[in-house]
Amino acid sequence: MESDSCLFLSEWEAARCRAHAVRRKWAEDELCRQQLQIQSGSTSLQAWLGVMETQKKVFEVAATTTAQALNDMESRWRPVRLEAIDGRAAAWLLSAERTNVASLKARAAQWAAIPSGGAELKQRQEALADHLQSQVVNAVRVWDQAHAAAEAAWNSHHQRVEETTRAISQEKAPPDSWLSEVRYREQALKHLSDQAAAEDLLVRSASTLHDLEAERAAYWKAFAEAYRACAANAGVALPGEDCLILLAEVPQASLPEVPGIPSAGGAVLQRVPAAMVAPGGIFGLGGGGWREGATLVLTIHGYLHLFYTEAKVPTPTCKDGPELVESDIQASVYAPMATKCVFQRRGKELILELAEPEATPPEGSPANEKPSAAASLRKWWSGKAAEPVPRRIVARLSDADQFKELEGRCHEFVRKGHALRAATPPRAGASPTGPMVALLRDISMSMAGVNATWSSRVALGLMEACKQREMSFGYIEFNHCSSKFRGVDGSFFSQDYEALSDLAMRLQCNGWTSKGTRKLG
Repeated sequence: MESDSCLFLSEWEAARCRAHAVRRKWAEDELCRQQLQIQSGSTSLQAWLGVMETQKKVFEVAATTTAQALNDMESRWRPVRLEAIDGRAAAWLLSAERTNVASLKARAAQWAAIPSGGAELKQRQEALADHLQSQVVNAVRVWDQAHAAAEAAWNSHHQRVEETTRAISQEKAPPDSWLSEVRYREQALKHLSDQAAAEDLLVRSASTLHDLEAERAAYWKAFAEAYRACAANAGVALPGEDCLILLAEVPQASLPEVPGIPSAGGAVLQRVPAAMVAPGGIFGLGGGGWREGATLVLTIHGYLHLFYTEAKVPTPTCKDGPELVESDIQASVYAPMATKCVFQRRGKELILELAEPEATPPEGSPANEKPSAAASLRKWWSGKAAEPVPRRIVARLSDADQFKELEGRCHEFVRKGHALRAATPPRAGASPTGPMVALLRDISMSMAGVNATWSSRVALGLMEACKQREMSFGYIEFNHCSSKFRGVDGSFFSQDYEALSDLAMRLQCNGWTSKGTRKLG
């Protein structure tokens, strides 16, 4: 029995595959054994019932034929028979033949009096055979499909991990390897669930088959006694002793166990319970307020995911809490590319908001057209499966320490993203043309309070003026060091006024300016 825990997910996947090979072989052998045994038992019972039916028909046909022959003989014999000479002999012969006919009918009735319950037992055997052929075979097929899906998910996750390692070595934005692990874990746990379901069906059908075989053995004993009684009445001596049916014991297999799956926290910096904004109802009506039961996950590569699971079916759990599945993702943000990272403390309410710039379809493209009412209805009817994952997270936390820790980590990822974009040269042809405005904003502690509000309003007003004149805008914040904010494409001057406005609305101040400011990045 393999019960040792696995430290790494690759070890666990290897253990899962080894256990699957052994357990799948056992399932195939057990299914074959049950099908052969139920086929043998059903055929044997049908043969027993057939013997009794044949014997009954033999004597019924003999009685009917003898009676018919006697009547035909009497109809031809009586007109020419002289009763004074042959009457007494004819009467004796006819009486003897009628007695023989009655004896044949009595023996037919004896063979017809077979033990009861045979037909009902046969129906139950047929029901079990149908159950094995349909439900059990289908469960094993689903089990095989789940194993193939788990293997494919593991290969995809392994490839994603290699891509992540390569991207980090090249100082590029890495893909979300933790999310591919979530996909794999979901498929692997589904495989274990389908495996348990198929094995449970096999175990229960084996128990049912054992009970049916016990009933069949008891029926055979009653059948043999009835057969011997019929033979004894006919004066036939049967050879040999009673032959009883031996019951086959249900084989007990020692199957390898799959160890507990390692925690998914290896690539997770922080996992905290949260409340999410309640979505709107049909056609966008209703909504608002907070919905408890959500989970925020921040990975080591800077991906922040918001999960929410509808409490309809029980979900597997790990030491970090319920297992998370990809279908429960409500929103995802890559923090280094976030254009909005706001953590607000409103009394006891701790609210965070992170957002990435949404991709805007080209002007005149079908995706940019306003959908018709019918299209909106079809979109609502099809559910959110076809919807892209929102790139904006708004959530509320209840623990101040967790909120502070998450705030520091998210801001650190945002700063890393700014540094990464600052180190990336702009693309060819991406330089803006026309008038440009650059704004340097002091965010040191000397600007805290009213001064921060004033500087934010000045920046927003200047951005609005640039927007009206279609002028490109550049934004820099400084205290004892400076941060030059760049767009997703790496350019400093941009016309993404919404993202720049989110930056200008921040009122948080820290650091100093008395010892000079470092050179701009």
